[in-house]
Parts: sequence; structure tokens; C-alpha cells
Amino acid sequence: MFDVVLNNVRLTPVKDGPTTDIGIKDGRIAAVETGLQGAVSVDEGGRFANGGFMESHLHLEKAFLLDSMPRDAHTLADAIDITGEMKRGFTCEDMAKRARKVLDREIAFGTTAVRAHVEVDDTLQLKAMQTVLRLREEYRDRLRLQVAVFPQEGIFRQSNVKQFMHASLEMGADVVGGIPYNDPDPAEHLDFVFALAEEFHKPVDVHIDLSDNPEQLDILSLADHAIAHGMQGSVSAGHMTSLGSVPLDKAARIADRIAEAGISVVCLPMTDVYLNGRDDLQAPRRGITPVRLLQQHGVNVVVATNNIQNAFTPFGNGDPLNAANMLAEMAHFGSAEQQHDVMDMLTVNAAKANHMGSGAIEKGQSANIVVFDTRNERDVLLEHAPVWMSFYEGKRVN
Repeated sequence: MFDVVLNNVRLTPVKDGPTTDIGIKDGRIAAVETGLQGAVSVDEGGRFANGGFMESHLHLEKAFLLDSMPRDAHTLADAIDITGEMKRGFTCEDMAKRARKVLDREIAFGTTAVRAHVEVDDTLQLKAMQTVLRLREEYRDRLRLQVAVFPQEGIFRQSNVKQFMHASLEMGADVVGGIPYNDPDPAEHLDFVFALAEEFHKPVDVHIDLSDNPEQLDILSLADHAIAHGMQGSVSAGHMTSLGSVPLDKAARIADRIAEAGISVVCLPMTDVYLNGRDDLQAPRRGITPVRLLQQHGVNVVVATNNIQNAFTPFGNGDPLNAANMLAEMAHFGSAEQQHDVMDMLTVNAAKANHMGSGAIEKGQSANIVVFDTRNERDVLLEHAPVWMSFYEGKRVN
């Protein structure tokens, strides 16, 4: 006997495709076939079911700052400066309140996993890390929260960041983050990140090449590090927008190197489009990483939100479909097949990048399932079809 059975659901992206049942036992998907019965059975009326969304790159402690900012930000440097000023006034209570607002909304929109980049620096010290680690425990029955320790201000430009990063991993952080363009020597920055990852046996997830400068290509050093440390498949690169300004033949060679290094690329269109191309007075660049090219060369591409209503991104409401929909339009992904690929970037591709199972509704996987009030996968992306009900590890959370 299954604990829960979801009867009469659609899993195929084909409109009005066949329906099936999903049997859940002990928090996992135990069967996907017709004719199932459970202790609790729910007729889903032919609605479309999907694996839970995964936000692969999100900042919790600096979300929802827009209304309290001292001035507007017009460049990446402005955003960093304004946020640096505001961080001096952050408290654990304030950060937790804003982070809960994000997480509650994410759950309501069908998210069952989040990788949060949590800042450590000489201003915040370990306050944000302590706050988010407590939230990881608080939300453990509603979503999986991975915590990446993130040196936003650089590792070597401040006195104590190396110690804070080490301490964060001892406290239980899941991922080693980095941001090589915020230190004088990006290679030295990556040396430290990978040494720490090796010491603690953790994956790496860095912010990299957030610019429209075709000469900013720290991604090549990241690929070298991933291969040298034998970490193919355990490294993610967020933003990487400068590659979109590189001539095609050179960009293709770099894409091959990224694929060889097994690096997942996390596209963050809501931030990247907003910050890049600002100096292009004619035919402004779109400002995102070249998703189509990366896919063609075998790179695992993921889409995520990044920031929500702050100096870096004055948009967003906690719905990952905002980023997915924006990417589909910016990358000219208009066909049903391409839009299915974008949905995979929130599930299957994200699961691969974050080492969270398959991300699909398959026997043996965690029962992280979202049922949408539509019969058609395409409506989920294009019309933001509302969540009908959702489950995290077999427990209904929405």
C-alpha cells in the first residue's frame, strides 16, 4: 500500500497526452503507472505534474531591500557599494525575516530546493551564515536548502574572509562559493576556493565573468582548476555573461573547454540583462551567457533567479518561472521542444548541477512533485499556471 497516490496526472509535455498515477511511499516515488491505490488517493483531474523547481542560485539575506535603499543603483559597482553600506545595518532578525519571505514565496510557486549563496565578510562576519543555517533547519520539512559560503567582497581584499569561509564549512555549509573578479588575482582566489573544497570534500559554485567585456574570461582558469582537482561535474559557474561578447569561433572553443571540465553554467537573466550592455548606445547586447551555444557543445545549463528586489536586481517576486520565461524569450526559445528544455533547466539540469537526484518524476527519486492547474506543460512556463498542490519528500506543502 502506498502512503499517497496521485491519480490521473499528466507527465508528458505533449498537450492532452496520456495520464498515469504516481505512488509515494516513505517520501519517495515508489511507482509511476496506472491503476495505483493508496492510503490516500487524490484524483488530479488530468493536471500536469512536474518535478519540484530548484533555485540553483539565490541570495536570501539581501533580498527585498529595494524600499530601504538610500539611492538607486545604475551599475554593478553601484549595487555592490550600496549593498555594502546597507549590510552594516543588517541584523539576524532582519535577514531572517526577509529570507523567510523569499522561501515562503518559493514554496508557494513550486520550489522544493534552493542553493543559497550566503555572504561572509568583515562587516557581516558569520551573522548571515548563522541565520541561513538556522533557516535550513527550520524549513527542512518543506524544501531542501543548500548553503554556499560566498565571499562577495573578495577573499584577499579583507582581513578575515579566509577564516570566515573555513568556519562556515565547519558550521555545516554545503558548498564553497567564490567570486574571482572581486580580488586582484583571480587565479589566487580560485586556488583558495579549490583548496578549501578539497579539504572539506565540497562542490564549488562561483560567480564569474559578470560583465560584457570579452577579455574577462576567468572561466578558463575555472575550467583548469576543475580538471586539475578532478572535480568535473562538481563545479558551477553563475552569470558568465562576458562569453556572450566573445567572437563565435573563440566562444565555441571555450564552450568545449567548459564541457570538458564538467562545469554547469547557471544563467541568471533577471540580473544579467539588467546589469549588462549599459554602455551600448546602439544595438545593445542582450547581456546573458550564450545559452544556445553552450547547449550545442554539451554544457549543462541551468536557469535561476539570483537576486530579488535589491540593488543588483530591482525585480522578481520569488517565482523561478520569471527567470525561466525571460530566458526563453531572450534566447529565442519559442518552440515547444525548446520551452521544455527551459523547464528542464529548473529541474533535471538543476538536479545534475546540485547533485540532487534526477529532478524528474521517476521511481526511486524523492517525491518532490508539483501539480499545476493546467493539462499542458507549456502553460506552466508561458502562463505561469498556478500550483494546484505540491509535495516535498512525499509530504504536501502547498
